[in-house]
Amino acid sequence: MNQHTRIRRHTATAILAGAALLPLAACQAGAAQVSAASAATAQPGTTSTSAASTSAVSANTVSASVPPVGVGTGGPGSLTVDITSPVAVSGHVDTLVSCETAGRRYAASATGTIRGYTVADTVRIANYHGPATYPAVVTVSVSSSAEGKYAIDAVPATAVITSAGGSVSFTAQTSAGRTLAGSIVWSCSA
Repeated sequence: MNQHTRIRRHTATAILAGAALLPLAACQAGAAQVSAASAATAQPGTTSTSAASTSAVSANTVSASVPPVGVGTGGPGSLTVDITSPVAVSGHVDTLVSCETAGRRYAASATGTIRGYTVADTVRIANYHGPATYPAVVTVSVSSSAEGKYAIDAVPATAVITSAGGSVSFTAQTSAGRTLAGSIVWSCSA
């Protein structure tokens, strides 16, 4: 393999990696938002800060179907929710996420509205000693005016805690006998 072939291969890899990360940059706190309409109506010769700084992101996300709440794991103060039962609710929302450590106890809690459903969660961990995987106790509720409320309280689960937030998956029966299942990824508010 000659030098030119290696350079092309590494360049292609870098371009693919950059393209994969661009949609995540749009979900970060403080990222400018550009719609297809505002990008299309920008006048030549004028410099729009948001259109100029996010034209690459706009070009990549316009063709995809973008949920109104965002996509992917966000910056500080965000939830990415994937509830699979008894209703299907998935998406991303920026909200206040409280992450507290007191002694050897960790607690994370947040509430956010995603596609008309209010999702609230609390994750509690005993014997916390820093980022790692822990047995946890979770309380989750999903409610909407049309569907009512589904909730589980103090259910054992496994949580993965990072320096910026964490994630948990759960499956349990509500008091009405329905299965509430899904996963939540959170990023602690700054």
